Amino acid sequence: MSGCNKTGKRFDIQQVADVQPGQCDPVYGCPPPTEVVCIVTEKVYDECKNTQVNEDEFIYYASIDNPVTDVQCKKIKVLDGPCCEVVRPGRVRVTFTYRIKTKIFFEDDTSTTLSQDVNVIKNFNIPRAGEEGLHVQCYIPFIECLECFIRSEEEIDNQIRTTIICCAGVFLLLKLKATVQLLIPAYGFCPEPPDCDEVLGECPDFQPEWPPYPFQDR
Repeated sequence: MSGCNKTGKRFDIQQVADVQPGQCDPVYGCPPPTEVVCIVTEKVYDECKNTQVNEDEFIYYASIDNPVTDVQCKKIKVLDGPCCEVVRPGRVRVTFTYRIKTKIFFEDDTSTTLSQDVNVIKNFNIPRAGEEGLHVQCYIPFIECLECFIRSEEEIDNQIRTTIICCAGVFLLLKLKATVQLLIPAYGFCPEPPDCDEVLGECPDFQPEWPPYPFQDR
């Protein structure tokens, strides 16, 4: 009981102005709210994630005298999307396009770059998708070219048909949202923030030593 009493006393003397954004006290927790407020915000009713690794194929015809010796990831970026639509109640279709580039190295120490655009269409089951007032939003927080490698080489008509695979990692996030009014506990308005640490110039401070003349023994 003594521990609970001490905790209550601590919160009683804490003023709302003393509440600052950040983590609560690891021992005493957060003080009780001072009001209940009504806010307009987006509420997430459902969400899911999808992690996929695509094997994107490149075909390159190299000279027999100068075959491909190595390949590596060059760059990957989203060109279009992601776009998500409810195709029927409970079913969401996501489409997006990304461009992936690979760098190819040859036996004579030269190199070249190949790129291709990849269109992706994926369907997901989200039970409440399509309900009135709810809308779906999708994001790609992360996309990365993980690795490129030579899968096979085949001699055809005095050329080496080289099959290159690049592994593209895509992290997809879907959220089912609605704009709502919520009642939440609060501590009032946020306190006034501190002044920013302004940089007035790039030059260093000038602080000459005193006295401005050499000390001399008499």
